[in-house]
Amino acid sequence: MASTPSTILLLGTCDTKLPELLYTKAAIESQTDPNTNKRLQVHLMDIGHTQTTHDSITTTQQDLLTPSNNTNTRIPDLSTLSRAEYIKALTPHAISLTSNLYKSHQIHGILAIGGSCGTALASAVMRDALPVGFPKLMVSTMASGDVAPYIGETDICMMYSVVDIAGTNRVLGTVLENAAMAIGGMGVGYLRRSLAEQEQREKDGDAGGKRSVQIAISMFGVTTPAVTHARHHLESILPDCEVYAFHATGSGGRAMERLIREGRIDAVLDLTTTEIADEVVGGVLSAGPERLCAATKREIPRVVSVGACDMVNFGCSDSIPVSFREQKMEGGEGRVFHEHNETVTLMRTTKEECVQIGRVIARNLKRDKSGKTRVVLPVGGISMLDVPGGPFWDPKVDEVLFSTLEDELTGSGIKVMRDSRAINDPEFAVVVADELINLIQGEGVHL
Repeated sequence: MASTPSTILLLGTCDTKLPELLYTKAAIESQTDPNTNKRLQVHLMDIGHTQTTHDSITTTQQDLLTPSNNTNTRIPDLSTLSRAEYIKALTPHAISLTSNLYKSHQIHGILAIGGSCGTALASAVMRDALPVGFPKLMVSTMASGDVAPYIGETDICMMYSVVDIAGTNRVLGTVLENAAMAIGGMGVGYLRRSLAEQEQREKDGDAGGKRSVQIAISMFGVTTPAVTHARHHLESILPDCEVYAFHATGSGGRAMERLIREGRIDAVLDLTTTEIADEVVGGVLSAGPERLCAATKREIPRVVSVGACDMVNFGCSDSIPVSFREQKMEGGEGRVFHEHNETVTLMRTTKEECVQIGRVIARNLKRDKSGKTRVVLPVGGISMLDVPGGPFWDPKVDEVLFSTLEDELTGSGIKVMRDSRAINDPEFAVVVADELINLIQGEGVHL
């Protein structure tokens, strides 16, 4: 049993929300940690615009600004700065201290409450200081709208405050108590899991434990059969592997790239690179220009294909830009669209767009000089829609994508292979999975 109970890091602007923070702090501290039979503890960090003094504040604004907090220079009095400037100035200090608290195992969950400024600052701390899997909860007045800028590629839980965080009335009090109980439970669970993992490591010893191979796979609805077959084959040949499927929705690709950067992924089966099509053409599911770059930099075993690069994603049909709706192709016909569901409309890529997509994929791959990257091209179709009789079937356009990749990767040391089958053919899935298995076993990844 642990000697120290779960500790929750509570963030907020004490100059504007101290009563609400103290209310939340008390609600957390009212809970008992079954790991220790002691009350939960709270580390209250002030991220306010102006300095606040109170005995319950563990880390004051001034504490954050001290040079010992591992930042290069002392910054000016925050109260003289605009709100935007203060957030920009204080954020790296809060990130640094939070990261130190996490690395020294002093906290087991983080809860923040805030309006627009507090949410911007606290969510940045959660994204940049803490890994995926660490409990994160943000109670915010901004949580009922577009929360993508706050969450990014992490696992932040957003809770809408319903009313403004200004006075602990009955509605807000209930919301804050629910948040306190939620983060308390998550923190207790996180500590229990951490203790169990530590016990297992000690039991295994430094040389005795065998870590499973962590494999990432990118997928989309129109490449799901390929991913399912490949995953099953990987798990049958590598019983010690763990496979993580990432939905190629932009945030999914960014999440995969982040875990690769953090060293939590050992190999990648990047079957579905459709996010690059959205980045190039202007769809709504782009993962940004750095897609594919994390594995390139780490030089880990990787097999790449062009799943769903036949399409660009938009919302409902009315949301498609007029320039695409009215665009005329060779012969005078318009763009080809397919309604995936009421909220998603797909647009077929053109020859010109496929040239650009191929160039971007090649550019982000060929920086890898390790020889651990393979590209496999499914000539029989690159998505569920791109098959004979399908709405996006156009082998001439696909050929432009294939030949562009082959041309761009010539001399790069990256092996490019064509397979006559469609991407969702079970045998194609086995081929790409076997390619990755050979790379993994050749590198001795599963140690």
